This record gives sequence, C-alpha cells and structure tokens, in this order.
Amino acid sequence: MRRSHTISVSIDRPFDEVYDYLGKPANYQHWAAVEPGTLRPLDNGDWKGDTSYGPRHFRFSPPNDFGVLDHAIFVPGGEVLYTPMRVMRNGRGTELTFTFFQREGMDDVKFASTVEWINTDFLTLKSLLEARNRA
Repeated sequence: MRRSHTISVSIDRPFDEVYDYLGKPANYQHWAAVEPGTLRPLDNGDWKGDTSYGPRHFRFSPPNDFGVLDHAIFVPGGEVLYTPMRVMRNGRGTELTFTFFQREGMDDVKFASTVEWINTDFLTLKSLLEARNRA
C-alpha cells in the first residue's frame, strides 16, 4: 500500500461555480502544473500538456452530480497515476479535497516536496476563484 496525503482547501465561492470551473479541463493549465498554452484535447477524449516532467496525457472524470473531479496523469504506455479530487458544499462556499499517493520509487523527501508543490497549486486555485468575489 502506498503512503498518501490528503489536502483540503476551503474556497469562498459557491459549489456550482467551483465545480463548473474545475470540470472544464482547459482551466487546469491556469492553476496546476501544466505549462500555460500547452494543454489541448486529443481525439480519444484525453488531453495532452507539457509539465516540468515533460509531456503528459491527462484523463478527466466525466461531468457528474457528485463533485467528483478525479483525473489521471500518464505517459502513453506508462503507469496511469490516478488522483482523486472532490468538491463538496460547505455552507455558501466549497471544500476541495485532493489525495496524492506516493509514486513508485519516490523517496520521502520527494514525496514531501511534491505535497508542498500541490498545496501551492491549490492556493493558486483558491486565489484565482476567490478573486472573482472581489471583481
């Protein structure tokens, strides 16, 4: 069993707005570790974009009524790395949770560094969405 870490972020925006934004794969490049302008849809429903680790493919959950935003990151022919992500109503706001699993061959230092990096991505997302509140 792999070590895991779950990140939870409260976002002061309505659930429907947060889910709608996160449910559009093209928005991923505005807050996550994808080089802006490189994320594009593929004919099979997956997406492709450049990351600091090189080109990656992404597979996103279909739209649903449960706040499930799971996605997978992979190199074609390689291990598919699933990442569970959920949004839940939290009063008039939204709670986002994301679970990261330690990858094969990833030492504890790299795991901790990656968790910090993901936290930064989600703080960027929070700021991006909450800035709409002030506009």
